[in-house]
Amino acid sequence: MEAFVEIIREDGSLERTRIEGDQITVGRSPTAGIPLPDLRDLEPEHLLIAPRGEGCWIACNQEARQQAKVNGQPFQHGMVAWGTELELAGIKIRVTDKLPKDVKGEKQSSPIVLLGGVATVLILLWSLGGDQGPGLETRPPAEPVALFATQETCPTTGSAVLRQADLFAEIALAKSERYPFDPSDGVESVRLYRRSQACYVAGSVPDAASQMQAEGDFMQRRVDEDYAAHRLRLERALTHQRFEDALFETEAILAILRREDQTNVYIQWLTRTKRHLELLVAPAARAAAAS
Repeated sequence: MEAFVEIIREDGSLERTRIEGDQITVGRSPTAGIPLPDLRDLEPEHLLIAPRGEGCWIACNQEARQQAKVNGQPFQHGMVAWGTELELAGIKIRVTDKLPKDVKGEKQSSPIVLLGGVATVLILLWSLGGDQGPGLETRPPAEPVALFATQETCPTTGSAVLRQADLFAEIALAKSERYPFDPSDGVESVRLYRRSQACYVAGSVPDAASQMQAEGDFMQRRVDEDYAAHRLRLERALTHQRFEDALFETEAILAILRREDQTNVYIQWLTRTKRHLELLVAPAARAAAAS
């Protein structure tokens, strides 16, 4: 029996995943069967979906802050029929045992246009691999940037240490709130929480130091999960030559690393990859628009 989970976004786009094995999880964590790291309201593993012959068993994380709904009613767990849609975190999640012939919102392209688009992409791939420059490198030549490898210290001593601790804490909070809009602010917020913690330790205020450690740990887990998820999805997209998806993930990783040392080998690889992907995606987009 084949079973699928369909993620329907607010813009009408649809992502379909085949359920391999007895069950699959949906959540924000990169280790979830269907990772959705951009949906901040999801738990790391929010749903458990297990297909059965007569339908699908679905269970929600009991500690989840975001509640799922079916037909407008709160849903915690139970057996649902194929074709049922759950509303969760601004998206719809549909379970189905068959693939529809036509998906709403997906355009059908003529064979001539498709062949032209494929030919253009092949020509680009050939040219990028020839004398005009290096081709698309599908694997990074170096390890990803380690965001939090350096231990933060308090840059101030003496009577100003607690004022500095308060200032770091205030800026860290502001940057953590800006994380959905500028991912590099999330990285900075973790470092500022760590500096604030160090200053509170230097100023002998252990309770405030513990609070800063907890806030820093929370933000670091959040950033690390997103960073790992984007890298995993980029690897998959490059492996399967899904160039549009790869471009999206490359841009997402570069946004996280915006304030890091841009001479880093990994960041330079991402920048080159982004340029090549832009060349590959452009003709495909034009062909789709012409269909």
